[in-house]
Amino acid sequence: MIKKGLIYIEFLYLKTFVQVVNSGSYTRAAIELDYAQSSVTNHIQKLEELYGGNVLLERKGKYMKPTSSGELLFDYAKKILALHQESHLALKEQEIKTLSIGTIETLAIYFLPELLEKFKRIYPNIHIRIIPDSEKNIIRMVKEKEIDFGLILDFPCQVTGIESLNIKKQDMMIVVPHDHVFASKTEVAINDLENETFILTDEGCTYRAFLLERFKMENISHNISMELSSVETIKKAVENKWGISFLPLFSVEKNVNNRSIKAIPLHDKNLNFYSQLLYRKEKSILKVFQTFINLFETSN
Repeated sequence: MIKKGLIYIEFLYLKTFVQVVNSGSYTRAAIELDYAQSSVTNHIQKLEELYGGNVLLERKGKYMKPTSSGELLFDYAKKILALHQESHLALKEQEIKTLSIGTIETLAIYFLPELLEKFKRIYPNIHIRIIPDSEKNIIRMVKEKEIDFGLILDFPCQVTGIESLNIKKQDMMIVVPHDHVFASKTEVAINDLENETFILTDEGCTYRAFLLERFKMENISHNISMELSSVETIKKAVENKWGISFLPLFSVEKNVNNRSIKAIPLHDKNLNFYSQLLYRKEKSILKVFQTFINLFETSN
């Protein structure tokens, strides 16, 4: 037990020593390590005793610099600390059995599968858990560590404690039957939608909320004939000429190619929707999670 205690104490002193060298100051090192300055001084003195009384640091101008002995120890200390961190990360990696992703239905169906297929090729034994929910709840779950990642479609997310990777700016489309008056247009403005009948996604959907807010701002009369949770059902309803809809392009590209419906870009300067991956910063430290993040970074 004594030997183990001595090893831990020496490790602690080495950590302090590396921080002083990196900071160039006992004071700044104390702030970074959240120690009293007297503790930092004491750690360096004890470390010098452990290494045969060799002076490890000396003042040069305003900064503390390693002596020749200190430079030699600094190289070894960095390696020791790096191996220590690596061992902890390796054990954490081994413990990861499940990767949980909160996402909206549209992205879960039309965007996520291809990336998950690539991830599973690398980590076939990790279980993927998809949690469909609203953007508001997804952001909360990421922040409260209930899920590993959030995948949303919204304006760029800026929330304290959450990293946001903007994957791609997504085109938003007015979706109409193939013979609708809009079908021959190259784009549609918000004022063109006066008195149209809409089939929309459920409340809580960010792009539905955007459209209705724009209608309110511009005082545009409209009718909502149906509210459906399934995008596939919405597209079928549009095809049956029960109304028009507002959906991201990636969710209707296949249907447009089949010519069953038409998708026309909504031209609006306020429209700035991005598919985004949300996660807490500490997730990017682990190799499994960094691999997942990298797949999204290179998905364009």
